[in-house]
Amino acid sequence: MAEPSYVATFQSIGLYWSPPGADAGNPARVEFREQGASSWRRGLDLWFDSRNAEYRGSLVELEAGTSYEIRLTLATGFKASLRARTWRDDFPVKKTIQVPPGTKRLVIEAADSGSEREGYVVFTAPPGRNVIDQSSLSGNGPHDSCVVVKQGVHHVVIRGLVLRHCRRYGIYIERQYEPVLDAQTRDIVIEDNDIAGWGGSGSLRPGRVDNDGAVHCNYWRGKDDAKRPDRIVIQRNTMRDPRHGSNPWRSGAGEREHPMGPQGVVFDRCGRNHVIRHNSIYSRNGNYFMDGIGGAENFSHAGFPWADSDIHGNRISEAYDDGIEAEGANRNVRIWGNYLDRVFVAIANATTAAGPLYVWRNVSYRMGGMYHPQGPPDLEERGPFVKAGSRNASVRGGRAYYFHNTVLQPGAPGSKYAMGAGWGILGSGGTLYNFVSRNNIWHIHKPVQIHGERKFASISAHADRGPVDADFDLYNGPLWNAGRGAERRGWKAIPVFAASQPGDFSLAPGTPGHGGAEPIPNFNDRHPRPDVGAHQSGTPPMRFGRPDA
Repeated sequence: MAEPSYVATFQSIGLYWSPPGADAGNPARVEFREQGASSWRRGLDLWFDSRNAEYRGSLVELEAGTSYEIRLTLATGFKASLRARTWRDDFPVKKTIQVPPGTKRLVIEAADSGSEREGYVVFTAPPGRNVIDQSSLSGNGPHDSCVVVKQGVHHVVIRGLVLRHCRRYGIYIERQYEPVLDAQTRDIVIEDNDIAGWGGSGSLRPGRVDNDGAVHCNYWRGKDDAKRPDRIVIQRNTMRDPRHGSNPWRSGAGEREHPMGPQGVVFDRCGRNHVIRHNSIYSRNGNYFMDGIGGAENFSHAGFPWADSDIHGNRISEAYDDGIEAEGANRNVRIWGNYLDRVFVAIANATTAAGPLYVWRNVSYRMGGMYHPQGPPDLEERGPFVKAGSRNASVRGGRAYYFHNTVLQPGAPGSKYAMGAGWGILGSGGTLYNFVSRNNIWHIHKPVQIHGERKFASISAHADRGPVDADFDLYNGPLWNAGRGAERRGWKAIPVFAASQPGDFSLAPGTPGHGGAEPIPNFNDRHPRPDVGAHQSGTPPMRFGRPDA
């Protein structure tokens, strides 16, 4: 296919190209500009996947609702061009439906849908009359959710609702099983809602908390990929204080057991081209999440969020497993600008079967005491910023890029070591290779290697099995099998942050990596002297989560 194609979101464009002469030794250069602009910008070269002879890659941090001209050039001179447009931030409205006061369950049927031509149907209610409260109801089935989106619904906005004590899910995107429908759910916007107190227990295992999401999509038993829900936008919501809590990996003197419990967002085999942005996911009632944002199936060629999807600007905390679990194909998946606190793993990418995956400018804070809360944090297993790799070779080998991420290491009274991540990048999912690490701060909590105690590394990979390219990172721990010449131009040092105000994670002047990052087209080229880490000095404080939270 000589002609390239694209899939857009609000701020990203995923590119696909299979021209004559496609080969790993024939790089594909990308240039782009807003339509009508006089000058071109470089994008990061497309990655060539020899498994299907296709170049793939993404343009990132674009303007919403904007047309772009894109030109692609092989090193041999073959060229192609295309025009692409990002999604609009606003949604044309066909009509608005006011949810009646006192509603206990809102069911949105396919007949309630809007259309591409006429616009979206908005379900909402004014403050004070927008509460759906199920505290007086009984039940423990998926239909016992505050909002149920039936199969076949499309072009609908669920906006500004307060969902309380939902028996199972806050908002449930349902697949009908009897009879099976030939209809696709798509183009759903879930925005500006406040969801608290949801979740059931005992449905999967007696006495155990269910893995229920505040926003939950379940197509686990679906057989047709074309019927899975596409283009689900989840933005500016608060998901907090679930009704039940997850278990940690270790409790007391008990055996190790995978956490099970509530989540902010769950997508079980639910399509592609999604955007999850600017949400606040946290708990203050003592009931922790399993994952903040996640789905299934991890070791697969689909998974969550599958393809052409963005997860950015979220604030996520109180998760006994993963803050963000993006595992499976990860084909043109972009994860940036998120803040992860009190999680065992910040960002899970086990596996990246297709790629490319882009993870950049994310920040992690406290991660100690999450594996075994009753144990001493100085001796516990400590989770990584990035969990990656696979034991199954058939879903291994997709390219991942890790740029400009920051691991913070806050102290804690009575602890010898800091309370941040134990690793930068770790192949804990299995064999890990085919990733690029650039301009990150991989500051781990325990760089010393003590006989008889757990040992940690800034990067632990399997470069003997495949390519690993790690350089220009600021790190303080060992590098295990991280590639020939790993961090040849990096800095082994302790970061010093400016910390001039809340949200300032920039490096202090004079710190290694300040003004010394490797230039990366489209990712830091707007800064004449880019810094290592998530926050560029001289730019406004970083902001995460729901704007008014």
